[in-house]
Amino acid sequence: MIALPQAPRRRLGAWRMSNTVFGGFVILVLFYPWVLRSDYALGAAITVGTMAIATVGFVLLIGYAHQLAIGQAVFCTIGGYGSALLTSRAHWDPLPAMLAAMIGAMAVAYLIGRPILRLRGFVLAMASLALQLIVGFVAIQWESFTGGAIGIDGVPKFAILGWMVDSDIQFFYLVWALVALTVLIGLNIDRSRIGRELKAIAGSERAAASVGINLASLKVQMFVLSAGTASVGGSLLVHYLRVMEPNAFGFQYSLNIITAVVIGGLSSIWGGVLGAGIIVGLREALRLTSAPLLEGIVMGALTVAVLLLFPNGVAGAVARLYRARLPAPPSHSPQAGAEYPAEPVTVNPDQAYLAVDGATRRFGNLVAVDDVGFTVACASITALIGPNGAGKTTLFNMISGDQPLDGGRIVFAGERIDRLAAHEVARRGIARTFQNLELFENLTLVENVMCGQARHLRSGIGAILAMLPRVRREEATARDAAERALEFVGLGGQGARAPGTLSFGHQRLAEMARALALEPSLVLLDEPASGLNDTETEELADLILRIRARGITVLLVEHDVRLVMGLADHVVVMNYGKKIAEGPPALVREDPEVLRAYLGA
Repeated sequence: MIALPQAPRRRLGAWRMSNTVFGGFVILVLFYPWVLRSDYALGAAITVGTMAIATVGFVLLIGYAHQLAIGQAVFCTIGGYGSALLTSRAHWDPLPAMLAAMIGAMAVAYLIGRPILRLRGFVLAMASLALQLIVGFVAIQWESFTGGAIGIDGVPKFAILGWMVDSDIQFFYLVWALVALTVLIGLNIDRSRIGRELKAIAGSERAAASVGINLASLKVQMFVLSAGTASVGGSLLVHYLRVMEPNAFGFQYSLNIITAVVIGGLSSIWGGVLGAGIIVGLREALRLTSAPLLEGIVMGALTVAVLLLFPNGVAGAVARLYRARLPAPPSHSPQAGAEYPAEPVTVNPDQAYLAVDGATRRFGNLVAVDDVGFTVACASITALIGPNGAGKTTLFNMISGDQPLDGGRIVFAGERIDRLAAHEVARRGIARTFQNLELFENLTLVENVMCGQARHLRSGIGAILAMLPRVRREEATARDAAERALEFVGLGGQGARAPGTLSFGHQRLAEMARALALEPSLVLLDEPASGLNDTETEELADLILRIRARGITVLLVEHDVRLVMGLADHVVVMNYGKKIAEGPPALVREDPEVLRAYLGA
């Protein structure tokens, strides 16, 4: 296997940067109270810390999973009321009360997560805001339980196993220790398959599902996790202020969280902490200058300025400057790998590995696929051809689970798959490429291909949060598999590069490498020769033959008739959504209807 000379150095650089930043963060926290020696500065830092705990979780939700839930402060409200009620009314100790409130907030997030996260964009934002308004209304109206508009006072000071946190400096260290823990959790997620898969979802949900990434599950996990961190932040602030009232975490607090994340950096765990510090620091500075009315104007202007000058936030700008100092990976001439020797596979035309039976798909009055049926033999190359608009890509989408069937069925390896979601189809061993490239531009090339290993990685979110040794071993195995897949398609040594820096033909190869990293038994190639020159097309033909030589069944959609006739064992021809012919290439080539409809006779 060809090594990636610079990728390990860059990974080491990223880890060194992260460790350096974390070390500096710890030093700053330790010495902050002793350098400033101000009760006011200490109180402001505590407020920053409670918000930072919430914003770090929100970075995972909005920055990584791209779920715009603008009513995030509702979980701060749940945490605040939970701690206040359990400690002042039920006389619980503060620590178990905070943990119980956190579990309650996470349970609420889980229960509403699946239905609310099916929504997208503005609709999701409004749904999350509606939830916050509902909780706020209940808190005001249920006076006998929540104290109504007056709220709950007399919340006790925080205590841990009987040890009372009496002073502000003790509470400062408690809050920032929990900030550090939250940051570590976020960094562990960022460095794991979950962080990579979240970035893949942000890049292209369709492509992420095609490699077996469970979009719904990851979104719910981040929603639940962000709810838990928000709840803890709310509980801590309530124990510091010793009062909980309905407006403590209102819509303005949600806006502050969103603004903090945008200014600090949507794609950086540290951005949440940095943004919280900027927001609270500016607010307090404006209050000291007797200009509190300018807070909204200054915050709005700052947000617009950051979006224009630093699209990835302040933390993103700092990280970009650091990465610019690292040596760029050298460019290698791609060459096809040859470490997969395999004897030619004997094709059994009587063994139907994939069976499409009466597949139908309608879009209103348009029948895009009309009662199409054919079979694909195991370890064969089957080509699906036809003029533009014949329904080929739609049929591919139906096979891969990207679109439902309106009629018929699809059976793969003896199992009916037409009722499965796209990620479930991929986890059965069906990989695909796309007619229009759908690489994850926010990931490096090797990370793109590592996403194809999703169905082989077993570590759950608990192991990842703790970064257990088996998680590191899985990551190393996935990276090795991705590098071998890149080498196999001829992109060895290119893994550290961004997809956009490759030529169009090499991006096609990268997408095929990602599909092969799935270790599929069937691969669907949607117009892989599109945009390639003659030399690249010949190399593609050789690659497809080598894929088949490994025992992988290939279903190919392609307009290059010469490529199809030279590769395929079996050809299926479609026109206007219907199958008009099928058979060996030599017979299909001579079919009069095919000649009229497609080959230009």
